[in-house]
Amino acid sequence: MLSRRAALGLLAGALLFACDGTLISIDVSGEAETVVGEGTILEELVGAMGFGDFVSMDITSASELENQGVEPGDIQDVALTVFSLEVVDPAGGDLAFLESVELYVEGPDLPRQLVASADEFPEGQTRVDFAVEDVDLTDYVVSQSLTLETNVTGRRPEEDTTVKASYTLSVGVTSQGACAFVQGG
Repeated sequence: MLSRRAALGLLAGALLFACDGTLISIDVSGEAETVVGEGTILEELVGAMGFGDFVSMDITSASELENQGVEPGDIQDVALTVFSLEVVDPAGGDLAFLESVELYVEGPDLPRQLVASADEFPEGQTRVDFAVEDVDLTDYVVSQSLTLETNVTGRRPEEDTTVKASYTLSVGVTSQGACAFVQGG
């Protein structure tokens, strides 16, 4: 087992090596919640889920990147690696009221692209991990704004249900960004 000093030394060495051109990957995670209102007898479709925190997201100001001195110009590639939905409330609730959910990304002067989807929401399962598409999100992340939009089919739940969306983005930082981390960190 390495001592803390040895582990920090290895990390610093790896980062210095990165200054010579190796890409460093930093994970940026986040979450947002929405309440899906109880259905009425006249309603059949859920429609778009309203994750307010996802309406406009600027990951270049994420603390994981800011704390390491990374600027938007240092970002070389970005990929969504994890997206999931989970029932937060009511206790014992599930996502079975959903039939399918698609997550799209949009940005100014950029095409709308599917980034994640799920079409199985088993009864009793409180969390569903989505299939993530292989989409390069770099242009979206460094644009003026990034919008994530959902396309949902299903029915409204029998009672108000709070749903949490969680995501992780893998952000590849150029050697300039890695060097900024070494010099500033």
